[in-house]
Amino acid sequence: MIITNSEMEQTQLVRPSLQNSLANHPLLSESEEIKSYFQADDLIDWQVVGKALTSLPTTFLMTSYRGVEIQVSVASGSLLRLDQTPEIPAGFELGDALLFTGFGNPGPLGIVFEKPIFGAITKIQADTVKYPEYLVSVEAFDNLDRSLGKVNLAARSQREGGGIIPLSLFDGKGRIKKLVLNAKEQGIHMPFAISSVSLRTNLN
Repeated sequence: MIITNSEMEQTQLVRPSLQNSLANHPLLSESEEIKSYFQADDLIDWQVVGKALTSLPTTFLMTSYRGVEIQVSVASGSLLRLDQTPEIPAGFELGDALLFTGFGNPGPLGIVFEKPIFGAITKIQADTVKYPEYLVSVEAFDNLDRSLGKVNLAARSQREGGGIIPLSLFDGKGRIKKLVLNAKEQGIHMPFAISSVSLRTNLN
């Protein structure tokens, strides 16, 4: 079950004792309270896989800042390491290390963790071909590949005044084994870039 900002306000699931609340509830998303509580303890930094414009294979392994092994994959084609520059039509901070799904394979992008984690925060952006609006999503799976929930967010092209879309997920039971990120324009997969991924690997 996914709980969004508005739903959380209506059901008041985030109580004053936030840690107890989060530990007892299923997958939560997009709450400022959760973001402030999140307190990342690890990081996926795309700089470690190569310099800007490095082409990466369909599937590759890397390690997080604290040494957690991570598998990153797309269905076909290759991935591309980019840096945000003034020439790239995206809204990330200048110099941000990005991972781009590439024009040959628009996505989705899968990130599998060596062991389940509690949460992740990243930023995503795509650029539309024809329409100004598009949809981004992130879905979390457990170690048996069962869906824990999915978040869909409306987005707008950078050319039409849009920008990056923050994505955050937190599972109080620490069951997130895999994340699948995607972007679609009118139901059609489209290429996208994501920034570094902040992780919450434990509640200690």
